[in-house]
Amino acid sequence: MNVNIIKRWVFWAHLVTGLVAGLFVFCMSFTGVLLTYERQIIELSEIQYAVEPDAIARRISTDEVVDILHQLHPNEHHIFIRWVNKEGAAIPAWSGKNNYLLHPYSGEVMRKGEGATAEFFHQVTNLHRYLLLAGDSRAIGKNITAYANLVFLFLLLSGLYLWLPKRFNLTAFKHAFWLPKRYQNLQHRHRQWHLVFGIWCLPPLFVIALTATLFHFTWANKALYGAFGESVPQRETHQTPANLQTDTVLYESLFQSAVDHANSNNYADWHSMWLEIGEEENEARFYIDKSIGHRQELAYSLYFDTRSGNISKVLRKSDWSRGGQAWGTARFLHTGEYFGVIGQTIAGLVSLMACILVYTGILLAWRRLITAPFKRKLAAENA
Repeated sequence: MNVNIIKRWVFWAHLVTGLVAGLFVFCMSFTGVLLTYERQIIELSEIQYAVEPDAIARRISTDEVVDILHQLHPNEHHIFIRWVNKEGAAIPAWSGKNNYLLHPYSGEVMRKGEGATAEFFHQVTNLHRYLLLAGDSRAIGKNITAYANLVFLFLLLSGLYLWLPKRFNLTAFKHAFWLPKRYQNLQHRHRQWHLVFGIWCLPPLFVIALTATLFHFTWANKALYGAFGESVPQRETHQTPANLQTDTVLYESLFQSAVDHANSNNYADWHSMWLEIGEEENEARFYIDKSIGHRQELAYSLYFDTRSGNISKVLRKSDWSRGGQAWGTARFLHTGEYFGVIGQTIAGLVSLMACILVYTGILLAWRRLITAPFKRKLAAENA
């Protein structure tokens, strides 16, 4: 088949699918921009509740935090406490789905709920994943974003094919890689933006879209784990213990043991330490994290037996299966967090560029499908 015919078919497939899925791709890209620094912004919102360090006052203990949560919710025994490694920092704590910020010295409830900032990001995430649909309709929203993401992958690959110059030489590639100093007209500007921004953003956008398939499709997970000769692990289910009365060791003692373990394992500069109790009976899990963004290479889990106080398990990313490690890497490649703030920034910028690609693509399609035929028809009538 003639190369020009193939390219014409690819062009029209690119144009039509872009128009069909463009609105949803724009929505996911724009919300991706808003979510770029989600963790850092939420962290800043909680720093506002920090108090002046008091050299005389004693910080409330982990056991006192648990007691406060039990007073608020006597029948809830699944508890999270997040210690921030900074004097005077408020203490985020969860009793089931109930969230609080506690005063570090008095234990007073400084904020109930996750706050306006976190709620804003929850809504943005719901728009990003489910188009703000709720209840039974949430599955519809998820399917729309899932298949729109697949279309976006096709647009990236077909766009690369259409971008390839007719002649492979330095002048042609220079023209395709860089914006011109002057534009002939508005359409020329839109076309050059679409081509040049598209090719520069294509590698990170392809990674973001490819890793997103893991959140939507079983076949994507099977392919990932299958590449390492593994099957997709089943979701773990746990029965929440009726109470925590069989936990005999003080939680504060376990926290201090976790701090000592972090100090002796090159984690003395930990940023936050999460304590989870009530997920498994007679088990306390500490998640010790050097980063704000939950970068798995900079964190590990430490498990204690709450009856003896002994360490029952240490789990690092290197202890996971190879398929599990690959999934964890893909998860944070999607947001750019795998490379820290620099990766997040790149992910946010290319998401913004994706919005521009949708915008310029729609304008170019409008000109080809509507404006140009109308002008030809008008010229014919005048003739």
